[in-house]
Amino acid sequence: MSTLQTKFTLDDLQERQLATYLKSFPPSSDATFVVFDHEDFYTAHDSNAVFAAKEIFKSTAILKYIGKGEKKVPTVYLSQLNLESLVRDLLLVRHYRIEIYRNKTKTGSKWELSCKASPGNLTQIEDLLFKNNELKATSSGVIAVKQFQSNSGGRNVGIGFIDTITREIQVAEFEDNEVFSNLESTIIQLGARECLLQKLKDQTSECTKLAEVVKRSGVLMSERPKKEFQSKDLIQDLGRILKKNKKTGETLNATVAREISEKDAAACALASCINYLELLNNEDNFDQYIFKTYDLSQYMRLDRSAYSALNLFSNESSSYSVGGMKKSADSLYNLLDQCKTQQAKRLLSQWIKQPLLDVNHVKERLNLVEAFVCDTTLRLTIYGEYLRSFPDLCRMSKKFHRKNASLQDCYKVYQGLKSIPMLCECLARNEDQHASLLKEFFTTPLHELSLDFAKFTEMVETTLDFKMIEQHQFRVKADFDPELLELQEKMDRNKLKMDKCFNEAAQDLQLEKGKGIKLESSSQLGYFFRVTCKEEKKLRNKKSYYTIDTNKAGVRFVTDKMSQLSEIYQECQKLYEQQQLAIVNEIVRIAAGYSEPMLLLGDLIAKLDVLISFAQVSVNAPCPFVKPEVYSPDENKGIVLKECRHPCLERQDDVDFIPNDIEFNRESYSFLIITGPNMGGKSTYIRQAGMVVLMAQIGCFTPCSEAHVTLVDAILARVGAGDCQVRGVSTFMAEMLETSSILRSATQNSLVIIDELGRGTSTYDGFGLAWAISHHIATKIGSYCMFATHFHELTALADEVSSVANLHVTALTGEVQNDAPTLTMLYQVKRGVCDQSFGIHVAECVDFPKHVIESAKRKAAELEDYNVILPHDDMMENDPDTARKKRKIKQEGEEIIIKFLQAAKEVDWKSMSSSEIGVKLEELKKSMIPSDNQYISTILKNVSDVS
Repeated sequence: MSTLQTKFTLDDLQERQLATYLKSFPPSSDATFVVFDHEDFYTAHDSNAVFAAKEIFKSTAILKYIGKGEKKVPTVYLSQLNLESLVRDLLLVRHYRIEIYRNKTKTGSKWELSCKASPGNLTQIEDLLFKNNELKATSSGVIAVKQFQSNSGGRNVGIGFIDTITREIQVAEFEDNEVFSNLESTIIQLGARECLLQKLKDQTSECTKLAEVVKRSGVLMSERPKKEFQSKDLIQDLGRILKKNKKTGETLNATVAREISEKDAAACALASCINYLELLNNEDNFDQYIFKTYDLSQYMRLDRSAYSALNLFSNESSSYSVGGMKKSADSLYNLLDQCKTQQAKRLLSQWIKQPLLDVNHVKERLNLVEAFVCDTTLRLTIYGEYLRSFPDLCRMSKKFHRKNASLQDCYKVYQGLKSIPMLCECLARNEDQHASLLKEFFTTPLHELSLDFAKFTEMVETTLDFKMIEQHQFRVKADFDPELLELQEKMDRNKLKMDKCFNEAAQDLQLEKGKGIKLESSSQLGYFFRVTCKEEKKLRNKKSYYTIDTNKAGVRFVTDKMSQLSEIYQECQKLYEQQQLAIVNEIVRIAAGYSEPMLLLGDLIAKLDVLISFAQVSVNAPCPFVKPEVYSPDENKGIVLKECRHPCLERQDDVDFIPNDIEFNRESYSFLIITGPNMGGKSTYIRQAGMVVLMAQIGCFTPCSEAHVTLVDAILARVGAGDCQVRGVSTFMAEMLETSSILRSATQNSLVIIDELGRGTSTYDGFGLAWAISHHIATKIGSYCMFATHFHELTALADEVSSVANLHVTALTGEVQNDAPTLTMLYQVKRGVCDQSFGIHVAECVDFPKHVIESAKRKAAELEDYNVILPHDDMMENDPDTARKKRKIKQEGEEIIIKFLQAAKEVDWKSMSSSEIGVKLEELKKSMIPSDNQYISTILKNVSDVS
């Protein structure tokens, strides 16, 4: 049996009572994990126990079975740390619900639900969830959705959103299309973790589509009864939880009331959120939330496919730390995350999900980043010295408001406040072109907040014992209270006696104090001596010394006198803490009044931290990033990215990234078709375009030598192949769903990225769809579009539509080595069409059997009708009109063949002998078929090879 199982056990009576209770316990849903709290440890049972055993202990051998008879209940014991780790994984990564039951009796016969949590509602479990971990880039927003019919009969959606971490309430109503693309984008932009829908059995088939969108968005879906979507008492409820207007003192002003009354569906959705989060059941939520109307037009729309294709976040586990280790730049978030504070990490996550559409706001961010890029001293001083002193002020604000903060929390806030004057002075020293902007955004607000906290700083300096803080003990100053002073004097006298014992022990053992022997303490053992393992022999035959334990750090031991003095000191410590409790409570009560400015300061520090992080990343890139020039769509400037690079790939070890230009221009072409071999860089090329445009619109410098970006209202993608068998969605169906969403939601100002559309069906169907979709986007929608494909026939679209241009990625085939040809990818993008896909070359490079390769070549030769072999001329290879010349050669060849067949039809072949027929055919061939037509030459060669 494991040490854990031995340490945590239930007696026979508790086991029987618990087993009996579990038999009547209702089964939990698949996405709910149930835990039973036994004060010192926790237990999980049935399927939950098996799950925990596999995830935590990596073995089912840890399972214990309680109860009698055939139906014994599988059980696993969990420590506090085990549970913390498991709960973080379940809530933040796997999107499970958590329920913790607590025992009402000693026997375990009665249990009650003590707390519950879900990805969108972490309120009741925050202390457990983040007890030993800072709250990082995760959000805990829950969104509720209510569909309604507009007067015109369209599909309209109302949403209510509540984030319990930032304490924001948002509502919106908007018109949507058949695939609910606006709703999908809204869920991504808000960073919702959970979505509430009315129970599907009460809904129409239209709402079933809505549920599919929610599931596809990667959030936990929770069905709620219809009665919770009632807005009857919403105004009254909001009056209790919204903050008061500082000027008028009103809790709910006329503007908020009007917004609610004009949005019936959003009001119903918001009422469901408030009920689900049980905000009215806890007075700590009163007068704490702010109300906003969410405007979709403020931010770029991102669909789930683009969110995944651009690799914005590596996975959901990036929302919290993993052993304090720094992640590699495997996603845009991890690349840009050089933030020092936790509030900045959350803000960075929000900015990536909400790229801006206001060109002036984008320019402001870029100018601030430029100020930190140009002023190296300013950037490094703030980054290296001041930002790290600020705690998670958002979380601190909540702790102080709930009055469960500690003296240590007061000290953490104090440390940040002490940095503000020096931070303001550092910012004020900047004298470049953006000095006024720095003053407006940071220096002036920071100075004003510093004045607001003057009394708080004075209180901390007056009450806290800073000498004890150096020993990692947080106490009220002894002279603050007569009884505390008396206890402190007693501890000081006791400490002197312990120092005397220490001197005596050092002399007796003939060891140097601080080196050979040390006086140490711990909360469990009190004060004790420690010598190194090397000096352990000096303790032998010394009956006055009692060994506590031995480990790699050395031997810990005490004497009778030291043990007595340590007990007296610890007792005085406990009395001191009890005596100062009333003073601490009063300090925390006063500090709670500063929860509002703490939030404001946290927001300000977060913005400063993120912008400096952008500057750090831009400067320290393998090739420094450049400031993009941004334009509004009305200026019609297009998108020009010179020597553009993928920001994540260029950070990989041993990678020498090949940059390429990307250009869209309304006057010439806005639709790019990219052909070329597998592994040649087509997918990287189109994805880096989307990622660079997004970086520009969040206010970050871009990995280019020069960048001009017209703001796009959406980045929509159809990239990669995947299916979902559970939902009954095949690879091709997934392609069609995503493409349908693009066709319905893209506008002229959108950026569309499509990679290998049409592979999931037959060649003819796939090409037909690819052609029709491309033609529709290029001629009807007019979006900026990058289309990577192996359908070389698609390049003919450039002849029909003037806004379409052909590009190709280059590769070289070399001499045969080890019975296989060499294939060198150049990763350069050039104008024109690639004349082959190199698919068989790739197969040869990975050592396919020879007979398979030969068979593939013969079949390809039989089926090839389009890909004409042109002369190997450097000018022809780089000619952008290659495709047009191919089609001209093919057309001329077909006309010659038709004339040849017509002439042959007029000959009386029946009257000729075999030799005469041969002679006549040669005459017709020489007179009618020119020797320089490559189309006919290729056909004749293929016929000869097959024969």
